[in-house]
Amino acid sequence: MIDRFSYSSLETYKKCPAQFKFRYIDKIYKQDEGIEAFMGKRVHEALEYLYGEVMAHRLPFLDGVMEKYHEVWEKNWHDRISIVRKENKPKYYYELGERCIAAYYRTHSPFDQPAIGTEVEFIFSIDNSGNYMMKGILDRLDHDGNGNYEIHDYKSGKRMLSQNAADKDGQLALYQIALQNLYENVNSIKLVWHYLQHNQKIYSQRSEQQLNELKNNTINLIDKIRTHIKNDSAFYPKTTILCNWCYYWEECSAKEGTNPYI
Repeated sequence: MIDRFSYSSLETYKKCPAQFKFRYIDKIYKQDEGIEAFMGKRVHEALEYLYGEVMAHRLPFLDGVMEKYHEVWEKNWHDRISIVRKENKPKYYYELGERCIAAYYRTHSPFDQPAIGTEVEFIFSIDNSGNYMMKGILDRLDHDGNGNYEIHDYKSGKRMLSQNAADKDGQLALYQIALQNLYENVNSIKLVWHYLQHNQKIYSQRSEQQLNELKNNTINLIDKIRTHIKNDSAFYPKTTILCNWCYYWEECSAKEGTNPYI
């Protein structure tokens, strides 16, 4: 039985039960990854470096942040990276990451945001009973010292949420639940998405009613997954365009051979 769930694992189950089984039950880990995700990780690491320096009371130049990006790109590059959009070469994504970082740096310099942590890990119970444990890592946490927090998330992809979709998005709201459970004297929490390709931000806040609905929906989904596992039911694949970014073709009953985009 799975002891801890994450937002990404729950979303995987909704998108494709088979992929969920391969990854989270069978624990089949693949080195394969899409180049969009690879680029996003390297941009995240560069911004983590940036705010690590800022929190240490050092302000790096843009060149220094770019140097970090180049370093982690070269260090982590491997031959199992897939490019689904064949019209784009690795150089395209490399330079796209550079543009995202440069635009972010120029927009937010001199970085006087009250950041108190990057890559902040939470392990928490949805209902405080310990029966529904969750884990997650948020990109950046800000605190003004007066109980007002901001949860920041960097998005390097092209797709940008509408305000209506952001107000219903569950990931950062789950982090809000974690923060409220684990921190004292929390007055307010603002959720902030940074869409790096567009150099735009979207803000959202949640009411207690919305958070309670999210808790109930999350608990119900975990119960559904646990029942699925307990009954030893089949985890059927869902065939969609997202299969192009899936690396369990060898294991999947709906596919044959290896993902051709790797």
